[in-house]
Amino acid sequence: MQIKPIIDVHSHLGQFTHVPMSADGARLAALNEEAGVAHGVTFSIEACYGALDIGNAYTLAEVAKQPTLSAMVVAHARHLDSSARWVAEAKSNPDIVGVKLHPALGQWDVLSVASFRLMDEVIVPSGLPVLSHTGNDSQFVTIDRYLRLAERYPTVRFIAAHLGVGITGYSDASIDAWRDRPLPNVWFDMGTLRAFHTGAVEAVVAAVGADRVLFGTDAPLYPPAPFVRLLETLKLPDAVKRAIAYENVLNVIPQLRQRISI
Repeated sequence: MQIKPIIDVHSHLGQFTHVPMSADGARLAALNEEAGVAHGVTFSIEACYGALDIGNAYTLAEVAKQPTLSAMVVAHARHLDSSARWVAEAKSNPDIVGVKLHPALGQWDVLSVASFRLMDEVIVPSGLPVLSHTGNDSQFVTIDRYLRLAERYPTVRFIAAHLGVGITGYSDASIDAWRDRPLPNVWFDMGTLRAFHTGAVEAVVAAVGADRVLFGTDAPLYPPAPFVRLLETLKLPDAVKRAIAYENVLNVIPQLRQRISI
């Protein structure tokens, strides 16, 4: 089954550990086109470490050149003023559709006082959705802690990246955490190598619901084309595959409705 359109909710711009895992806007857009991804939501890898001003400025400049890309600005709990400036940019810049958090690379805890201040003063008033790295190997943002953050802020739409588990450790951590806190304001993206483990995506869909999983790739850290093929061949009904491909994300990030033709 060929699914169209596909919206990738999780990709990066900037320079990562080596050239093939790095991209400017043109390269990322080309990778998406080659894979059959109609639109990509992207954010700065450098800003995830704390270089907010450099990384967010670069991302917005690159996204402005590519109609098939939208941006999330990165916020950081230990750079409150800078985070506030970049999140405020969304009021005048339609390219910005959300906020990205990366407590693992940024070295801050999602349940810290600094995190709550970032949420209270910057993110909640913006009304923007939040996508955060989550993973078993990330002590600052394991999925159970991320769900506790989401429970504290029920008006904010939260996306848990990497199926909530990342690529190492206990594979059912997100399923177990969801059983304890099945929150209506949380979704999961499938941008992890774990998605290629037989039955992994299907298990998350069964646990959290077909309306709670989004297509994501973590491109260019991983090439997006295999994720498209994976989605096409999942042992799920076609209606569920369409929901993952684009329908669910339009409910989480409604700004995308004006940026892509359905």
